[in-house]
Amino acid sequence: MKRQNRGRTYMEIHSRQEGFTMIEVITATALLAVTVSGFLMMSGANAGLLAKEHRMGRMNYELSSMSGAGAGEATGNTLVVEFYMENESAFGDYAAEESFDEFRVSAAPEDLDSSMTFYRHR
Repeated sequence: MKRQNRGRTYMEIHSRQEGFTMIEVITATALLAVTVSGFLMMSGANAGLLAKEHRMGRMNYELSSMSGAGAGEATGNTLVVEFYMENESAFGDYAAEESFDEFRVSAAPEDLDSSMTFYRHR
């Protein structure tokens, strides 16, 4: 079955064109810009935190290596651990004491964030 125009012109038939209005395009672009900028801000913050965590892990490894090699300065503090065990046998109670000297090792003496405290057994 063929459609008849009934005397209408081409412009009258196709006056309502398909597509998006300018307001819809601007709104979609603004929403996309907000979403992309939020994603980029989160990615940037995450990259900064990962870099900081990597530096801290590397510094921890270096300071642990230095302390294991015997580096470090004595702080003068001592940690004393006391062990006590009650025994109901014929041997009586048991007590023991362990002492540890406190040392501090640092990669840069003026930077307290790059230092580690550790203990050595006496």
